[in-house]
Amino acid sequence: MKAVVKIAAFCALAAALAPGAPARAQFFPFFDNRPPPPPLVVQPPRRIVPPKPPKPRPKPAPHKPAAVKAEPAKPAPAAAVEAAPPAYQPQLLRLSEIMGALAALDPLCGEPAGKADGAGWRAAMQRLMESQDAGPLQRERLAGAYNHGLRGYEYFHRRCTPVGELARRRLLDEGERLAREITTQYSEK
Repeated sequence: MKAVVKIAAFCALAAALAPGAPARAQFFPFFDNRPPPPPLVVQPPRRIVPPKPPKPRPKPAPHKPAAVKAEPAKPAPAAAVEAAPPAYQPQLLRLSEIMGALAALDPLCGEPAGKADGAGWRAAMQRLMESQDAGPLQRERLAGAYNHGLRGYEYFHRRCTPVGELARRRLLDEGERLAREITTQYSEK
């Protein structure tokens, strides 16, 4: 009987240790561990319904005119047509922008303490605008270019730095060149 028990215990142990189905870890996809995609669900095609035309609106009843007819309104006077911009318009706008930039940089890096308010460049810009026989649109363009240069340099330069000094020198040189170019090429002879 002991032999039968030993054989039964041996068989039970062999059955427990015998390989059955392979363990899941043996076939784990190490480099592609995404789950399989879900099965595709086929949906029936959608029915396209054309939009309904809008309902017509009822027309208002015609208005009966008053017994006394007023005289027709006079057309507004035509706005004065502004002359064509001068041929040196791009150079003039750039010069205005440079003057605005210098008005921002001079108080920081250029003029001594008494003249460091930028009023010199504002006054020069005012004289430039007055010297141009231009309409309001041209004046607006010049003022816009001046303000663009002023705000741009005020935004980036809070104190005098080597970059600010270099920019000021370059702007002075470019402004001088543009002023000379405008006066020599486009002055009336």
